[in-house]
Amino acid sequence: MINDASFKPCDLFVYGTLTFDLVLQALLGHVPEKVKLDVSDYYARTIHLEGWEDFPVLISKAGESVSGYVLKNLTAQDIARLDRYEFTDIGYYKRTILQDNIYYYQPAENLFAVGKLGNVWEMSKIDESLEAVYAEKVVPDFMAENMDLFG
Repeated sequence: MINDASFKPCDLFVYGTLTFDLVLQALLGHVPEKVKLDVSDYYARTIHLEGWEDFPVLISKAGESVSGYVLKNLTAQDIARLDRYEFTDIGYYKRTILQDNIYYYQPAENLFAVGKLGNVWEMSKIDESLEAVYAEKVVPDFMAENMDLFG
């Protein structure tokens, strides 16, 4: 958990379902300011874990680029919820600097140990109906399992 007294608001690059306003509203209780950003020298691939829907991971690769958004001025509570949502507590991702004091969730070895890389992830081709599925089912289920952050 983040110590609120020492935490300074930060920015976070997102490129998957965390770009959806309904998902952010459900998860954080508000939609942070979002700024579009294309990140150079990375690309996104899907990863498959048994029993889960495929989801994206950001991987370093020269000459590639990924489109997404920077969520601006996230609070300690926002980051605590996002860290848990991205499974930093079990080592699937770690929040780290991407560029210019913008963080992102870097996939960790634990994730690659249990998952299998798939196709290139293209957010522009994602089914828009997933926004409602995540906002109305996935996030509420997550919140119910993590009442220490949402109680």
